[in-house]
Amino acid sequence: MLIMTDQQALHTLSCYGATISRTPQIDALAADGIRFDHACTPSALCTPARASLLTGLYPHAHGVLFNTGVYSRFDETACGAGLTLYPEKLAEAGYRLGHQGKWHAGLTPTATEAGFSGFSLRDYGGIRSDETFLNHLRERGLPEPKPHFEFAAEGGDPTKSGGNTSGWAEGDIRSSPCHFVTEQVLTQLDDYSTDDAPFFIGCHYWEPHAPYLPTEDFKDLYDPNDIPEWPSFRDNLEGRPHWHRRFRESIFPAAAQTSWNDWAQVIARYYAQVAMVDHEVGRLIEGLKSRGLYENTLIVFASDHGESIGIHGGFFDKGGLAHEELYRIPLIIKPPHATTEQRGRVCSEWVSLIDLAPTFCATAGTAMGSDIHGRDLSPLLNGETPDDWREDMLAEDHGHRVMFVERILWHENWKYVFNPSDIDELYDLDADPAEMNNRIDDPNARETAKSMRRRLLARLEEFNDGLGPQTYKLLENAIDG
Repeated sequence: MLIMTDQQALHTLSCYGATISRTPQIDALAADGIRFDHACTPSALCTPARASLLTGLYPHAHGVLFNTGVYSRFDETACGAGLTLYPEKLAEAGYRLGHQGKWHAGLTPTATEAGFSGFSLRDYGGIRSDETFLNHLRERGLPEPKPHFEFAAEGGDPTKSGGNTSGWAEGDIRSSPCHFVTEQVLTQLDDYSTDDAPFFIGCHYWEPHAPYLPTEDFKDLYDPNDIPEWPSFRDNLEGRPHWHRRFRESIFPAAAQTSWNDWAQVIARYYAQVAMVDHEVGRLIEGLKSRGLYENTLIVFASDHGESIGIHGGFFDKGGLAHEELYRIPLIIKPPHATTEQRGRVCSEWVSLIDLAPTFCATAGTAMGSDIHGRDLSPLLNGETPDDWREDMLAEDHGHRVMFVERILWHENWKYVFNPSDIDELYDLDADPAEMNNRIDDPNARETAKSMRRRLLARLEEFNDGLGPQTYKLLENAIDG
């Protein structure tokens, strides 16, 4: 089973060290399995990341580079011809395939065309206005979760800001999309547990992605006065690519001008929505246990990418920036029949969403094939690290709302960002976890910069990235310069 949240930053999870936001149900899952502390998304956008999860490939290889609907001439469903998706391999192995919730994965319009049965919507999916969701509420006598907006990142009328908003919603958690998705999964579990055929179910919550609209029973769970200012909040972006300043000031202008007191209120709503998801994960786990399915089920908890929510002077949303809050993601895996040695273990190897497809297939006794970029995590789950396990981690960015390319590489405590059209970035994440000091031109980091560039060039060539010889030449010249 895959439990997937949307746009969930690591600082929302207490099992990852969060001190304000509390996630006891997800923490309990981590205590029963393995927590990965160096997990990354291959791209900090919903559609490219979810397509990578399906294929085990980086976005440049499957072709889904942007989110649905951002660029009118880009049709992600025309991408990926001839590629294998992991549900195909699971179906061949005799698995029943279920999907409930957000899809937004490109490659196919909905989960149904990828071989799943269940509920999904096209594109991002307007779940709050969807008739299936609204009928679910009516049948149970529940009110619609009418929104009350307090903040709009774009400024102006929040009802016209495309969901980049915060506030609260009428009703209790039973009226929320995440409760609805859990109910759909539990119903599907009842169906699948009636026979002996193996099954795979993806539970894909829309939350905690904006709009941040916790219901009345959760909205005041956190006091904004208890939320300390982000270390990067007063960042003037000196020494960073010029695009950072333009993005902050132009894409979400109201967010860039918001005071910390107001941001703390937005973050409190975000954390409250995280608490709702955590509550639903607890219901889901209890549902597995009550049906006798918990112990022998592989359970994966992950998010497609993180969230900016006020960092570096008021950024909002995701994509187009390489910040840690966007690219480092939660990943927790409870193996079937977890042993004492597996329970509560922490793995520090570099892993990615591209590794989930081959892991699902290996668990099912099949394989994706040798031409993918991801790797089966089974050895790591068993406490073994192959001698050839990756020493660094790659991610890519093709822009969001504005097209451009970046490549990101982590190695040990260093992070390098290759910006072909602007200055590069280099951060010592041990000394500077908030990424305030770009050391790309620091004479004391010159050799580190060269080493990271060599590593990146090797990965681009290994994965046939296709940036083109001119772009590769820029990187080569920076190494030699």
